[in-house]
Amino acid sequence: MNVIEVEYEIKANSRMTTNMICPTPNLTLMICILFAPIQTAAWSPPSSPSSPASSPQHVVISDDASLSRKHFLRRILAVNGALLTASSSTTTSPQSPQSQSPLLLSPPLANAAPPFAIMEEEMGYYPMKTLTDETVMVPSKVKRTSTSQSIALAKYLQSTNAQMYGAFWCPHCSRQKELFGKEAWAYIDYVECSPKGYKSQFGLCTTEGVDGYPEWKFGNGKRVGGEMELMEIAKASGWKGAAKFDGSLETGVPSLGGAACQ
Repeated sequence: MNVIEVEYEIKANSRMTTNMICPTPNLTLMICILFAPIQTAAWSPPSSPSSPASSPQHVVISDDASLSRKHFLRRILAVNGALLTASSSTTTSPQSPQSQSPLLLSPPLANAAPPFAIMEEEMGYYPMKTLTDETVMVPSKVKRTSTSQSIALAKYLQSTNAQMYGAFWCPHCSRQKELFGKEAWAYIDYVECSPKGYKSQFGLCTTEGVDGYPEWKFGNGKRVGGEMELMEIAKASGWKGAAKFDGSLETGVPSLGGAACQ
């Protein structure tokens, strides 16, 4: 049997199936539309991509010859279900979801979570709910790996009670953290000055008169505003290891231009 004969047989079976399902005009057109294509698809065997020209099984009953019978039937149900839903909404009164056929019900929309990972990557922070149902902004985690000299500097700053004042939304604060690296930054006493920031110490920042970010308060009494390279921090803080500090090792953090956020 060649392809033309198989196609003719399928069309004949389709007409025969339609007549069998709808013998009288009393049955609704809805049933005919829904089940006739399913019966037609059932007459044709599933496609087999291994030998497309050697068997009449490869009659094209859809625009995708590699589509399995199972998925093709699902496509028929989806298409006819949408058409029937549209036609029934214009000819009959609205029905409750409980009274409609399961085939005609659309799946519920998923409540997608906000893309926090994208927000964190693009903006440098993301929102978080606290136990008191308050929304706060959490700065991104530091990604750069620290050098041994930056870790040594950070430990010195910790031992002298140095502090860095900043805000979650400040890109210069984010760059200052990246200059230290994730291992070294763990030793830094960071003070969040934004009222909406995570673990905010807005009152302390106001008392200290902080008006720009970042701002450093070193243990030797010096206060320096603005983003600084690690070499500058080492010198301003009075660290004895500043003389051996190699600034060329602290690379990979592009400059933002300017020095502080207001």
